[in-house]
Amino acid sequence: MNSFDSNDVSNRLDHVRIVMVNTTLPANIGSALRAMKTMGLSKLVLVAPKTYPHPDIDALAAGAQDLIEKIEIVETLEQAIQDCHLVFGTSARSRTIPWPLLDVRPAAKEALNAASKDQNIAIVFGREDRGLTNEELALANYHLTIPVNPDYGVLNVAQAIQVVCYELRMAAFEHHNQPNEIKNDHMQLKQQQSMQWDEPLVTQQQMEEFYPHFEKMLTEIEFLDPNNPRLLPLRLRRLFGRIQLDRMEYHLLRGVFSRVQALASGSWKKNIKEDQSHD
Repeated sequence: MNSFDSNDVSNRLDHVRIVMVNTTLPANIGSALRAMKTMGLSKLVLVAPKTYPHPDIDALAAGAQDLIEKIEIVETLEQAIQDCHLVFGTSARSRTIPWPLLDVRPAAKEALNAASKDQNIAIVFGREDRGLTNEELALANYHLTIPVNPDYGVLNVAQAIQVVCYELRMAAFEHHNQPNEIKNDHMQLKQQQSMQWDEPLVTQQQMEEFYPHFEKMLTEIEFLDPNNPRLLPLRLRRLFGRIQLDRMEYHLLRGVFSRVQALASGSWKKNIKEDQSHD
């Protein structure tokens, strides 16, 4: 066992939160806390847990009771990740539409690269019996999977959290041991390229304002049928989740949406005339 634990490693891991959605068994919450503390993580967010609080949580979190006091309870997944810049949704199977998928090890490295830029990261785990819904997975930038034995791919949620936390810790050590010249201020792009970046990335909460605006604009220009959207909203989420907008790009695109809406409604020329009348 490696007992080395620098402030640098701890600070990186402090940017990562574990999110558990609609957990049924309190014992899984306690076991998750124990797994987290063993690997140096401390932030657990519970989305509408079925039973909380419960004595089983205290019993299974033996030695990690201090983390119980830090648990955050929210009603929706959107609330749990609203200030996050990078979100991983855990999934054991393919869904209706393919999404950027990473095995747990490269996912952990991607998470720690983001943490090194002071970004907030969420790893989201679903229900014991059916995982995350398609709608919940659509909130993630990446889907994360653990490469288990295909003949017996059985992990309960607490075991999966233990594996992910271990990989996060190993990625934190790896990043800590990199030469300083490699750890300068670069943004890791989805194409595995690196370049200087001049604007902060937007949060998940901002993106949850972006998508409805985009879809409303597409509806107003009759490109999107709200009664039969098909897979278009999911494909838009996949596209922009993969790109990861920065603040300037975000405001630029929302400005374009507003201009298109004004042009479509005929109000843009009217606004110009009104502005000129005040000159």
